[in-house]
Amino acid sequence: MIRFIAGRLATALVLSLGVASVTFALLWFAPGDSRAWLLLAGIDGSAATGAGSESGLGAYLQWLTRLLRGDLGTSESTGRAVAEVLGSALPHTLALSISGLLLAALFGVSTGVYQARRSGTRADRALGAASTVLYSAPSFWVGIVLIGAFVSLPGRFGLRLLPLSGVAPAGGAAHVGQYLPYLVLPALTLALVVGGGVARFTRASMIDILEQDFIRAARARGLPERTVVIRHGLRTALLPLISLLGVYLPMLLTGTVFVEVVFERVGVGREMLLAILRQDVPVVAGGALLFGFVVVVGNLAADLLYGWADPRLDPVGRG
Repeated sequence: MIRFIAGRLATALVLSLGVASVTFALLWFAPGDSRAWLLLAGIDGSAATGAGSESGLGAYLQWLTRLLRGDLGTSESTGRAVAEVLGSALPHTLALSISGLLLAALFGVSTGVYQARRSGTRADRALGAASTVLYSAPSFWVGIVLIGAFVSLPGRFGLRLLPLSGVAPAGGAAHVGQYLPYLVLPALTLALVVGGGVARFTRASMIDILEQDFIRAARARGLPERTVVIRHGLRTALLPLISLLGVYLPMLLTGTVFVEVVFERVGVGREMLLAILRQDVPVVAGGALLFGFVVVVGNLAADLLYGWADPRLDPVGRG
């Protein structure tokens, strides 16, 4: 297991270096005054000016050195450190992403299992069509639909309206519970979009697993159907689902950009969009780096969790 973890950590480090290198290359070779953009990102003029490969290598090494110190440069529009701008927004984005991922897993797995147990029925076909629509729909469109529903429903049925924008009550919040209502609709938006894909995958996996010999043997022993499906079938289907959630992580982060804008939430995605509109290159580059690193870490976590859940990847045992 130690060798497995060490290999995944080494891969994550290489991927992180690749993310930083690609980001630097996009700035260095971008049309226009790319050297000026690197100056804004904190690269000294001695390394960013001149011609030839040596100046590019010097700027690249300085770029990596600053990254290791957590220095992402200074925002051109606000004058604040990019690390400060993104650092203050990151907790809100992580809260939205994690809650959306958990809800997506809950919604997708439960829907997929329900469909697999009723494969070929009208309910299966209806849920399959709904999952396809949600998976294909842009996250901002789903968010707008939810906003419209929660605006119109209270007037008709007297339901309490959830907050449609912001991350906390005006004047700050005293405890976590006051933040949760502001998280419901944005997290539900992400959960519906990502959960549609999870439901399709879970249904296909469960249908295949429920036809395996070990499932027939469990049923032949007289085990209740619920035990057969949940303890034996779903437990086996969850292994590839762990890797799938790692694959969905980039889509989830992309979705947060639009969801934060639709619901006017503070977050990294919204800061990046504002920076694009202001042509604030250091913030855009820092946000791209941050998203890339989060994807690498998320996939690393999924790989490690898969290795822990599947003992076949640990030939020497866990002891």
